[in-house]
Amino acid sequence: MRNKVRIRRWTALLVALSIALPFVTNSQTVYAAKSIKELEQGKKQLQNEINALDNELVELLSDINVLEGDIAENKAEIVDAKAELKAAKAAEAKQYEDMKARMKYMYENDQKSIFTMLIESGSIAEFLNQVDYANSVYEYDRKLLASYEATTEAVKDLKAALEEEQANLQAKESQLSAKKDSLNSMIATKKTQVKDFDQQLAKARAEAARRAAEKARRLAEARARANAEAVRRRQLEEQRRQEQQQQQQQVASVDEDEDDDDEDYEDEEEYYVDEDDYEEEEEYDDDPAPSTSVSGSSVAGYAAQFVGNPYKWGGNSLTSGCDCSGFVVQVYSHFGINLSGSRSSGALQGVGKSVSYESMQPGDIVCYSGHVAIYAGGGRIVEAQSTNAGITSNRSVTCKPILAIRRVV
Repeated sequence: MRNKVRIRRWTALLVALSIALPFVTNSQTVYAAKSIKELEQGKKQLQNEINALDNELVELLSDINVLEGDIAENKAEIVDAKAELKAAKAAEAKQYEDMKARMKYMYENDQKSIFTMLIESGSIAEFLNQVDYANSVYEYDRKLLASYEATTEAVKDLKAALEEEQANLQAKESQLSAKKDSLNSMIATKKTQVKDFDQQLAKARAEAARRAAEKARRLAEARARANAEAVRRRQLEEQRRQEQQQQQQQVASVDEDEDDDDEDYEDEEEYYVDEDDYEEEEEYDDDPAPSTSVSGSSVAGYAAQFVGNPYKWGGNSLTSGCDCSGFVVQVYSHFGINLSGSRSSGALQGVGKSVSYESMQPGDIVCYSGHVAIYAGGGRIVEAQSTNAGITSNRSVTCKPILAIRRVV
């Protein structure tokens, strides 16, 4: 019954491990998804900025188009003004010539005074006609001069106004053109940034796909390992059951005392785990939490370095010779853990915390009757085995009935 319960425990543990494994990589998947979302949001924001700049550029191009029309119209007006100015200058030249001719005429003919015209006139009517003629000539000359001056000033003012308006329009056109170039540069820059976002998105999506594939692969491997481990455990439990039955049959057929049993255990190479003895020895914590920062794997790895060195009864040297308890004490001493107060296989059964067989990890101390070793993982132990064998790591953890498993790290 206990075997079946333990099989169920192991199966549940392995299934839980296979289910929990996706959560190990889940944070990476969530991070990748978050990165993709942030990149997409950044790209969307950048595209909105480009759209706003495009709208501003359209309005600016419309303003430039209107301004270019105004400039073209102004240029046409300037051309007309120049034609008018040319005509005015021609009229000015003609008026100037007419005035010179008039002045020459008046000088050559010596303009008569009012008194002279009165004396020379044959009648009042003739006098009045001569005076009226003189006034008409004077008024004509005065109007001619005023017209000449007005024409000249008007043409000058028109030319100056058109030239000023042209300068203002050209300055505005330069400003709009500069703004247009700035907008085009900003749009080009942001479009380059969009391409960069696209590249980053492509990389992020590829990475997310890779991680998803890796997650699926790890999940499949974990499930396969869980299934294989469950099968192995069932086979192991069945093997133990058969070995237990065989031993019970041997005990029933052979009446041996306890000392003979101990000697037989020393000669055997493979034994079962005496579950009843193990469980009655002490109520154990199924899987105690670490009590130090030392890794059990580091302990097992360090112990394995001395495989091949000699066994020496009562010895405490990992290189020149030690016995089983001396080996365990000296290995842990290397990591600053003092077990010298328990310098025997029996005393080491009380150190640290008790561990169940199912929760055994590399670095745990495995205690047998008259012997002690360090669990190396993979179902093997590293130990100072015997005078003939020395320090070894090739025996199964079930080579003898297990009395206790202790964890001191």
